[in-house]
Amino acid sequence: MTIVFNDDDLLSSYRQQRAILRVFLGVTLAYAVACISLIIFYMSLPFQDPLQIWPKVIVCTISCLYVIFTYVFMGIKFHRARRYYKLIAYFSVGMKQVNNSIFLRYGEPELRDGVDFYVLIFSEWNKKKSEYMDRKIYCDKEKPLPKFTKGDEVRYLTQGNVIVEYEIIGHNEEFSDKESEPKKA
Repeated sequence: MTIVFNDDDLLSSYRQQRAILRVFLGVTLAYAVACISLIIFYMSLPFQDPLQIWPKVIVCTISCLYVIFTYVFMGIKFHRARRYYKLIAYFSVGMKQVNNSIFLRYGEPELRDGVDFYVLIFSEWNKKKSEYMDRKIYCDKEKPLPKFTKGDEVRYLTQGNVIVEYEIIGHNEEFSDKESEPKKA
């Protein structure tokens, strides 16, 4: 089977998340030191000194820049890194499902739980309805896209509809021919 995620992915995701957090804490510390030093400078000035305006302007400016940086850096970059880490970490404890299905097509990429995914659409037999149903399986966009062709019979391991491992076990020409014919109304 071709393994999509392994232990190195979890470790690198953890390191990336921690590196982003360290950069944020470093910028926060620099911001706090700058603000405290400007406040001390402001308090050391005599009453009604013409230089009193400059510490106020500088503190307002760096505060605006810090808020913008925090929103962009923590709200987007760290949030996505943390979601990706949680996704990979859940692979070790979550319930997994092995299926054999027939590949139909690639769907439009989607954003799911803060992580970008390719969408693989498989045809899977439904025992209750006694018919084939389409099933979306998600493949991480940071990983290479599996090279499936229409009609490939694929055995795959998923956890929360995210593909973890897969292998092509055959090709069903009859199925791919039947599915490519237009349906009559």
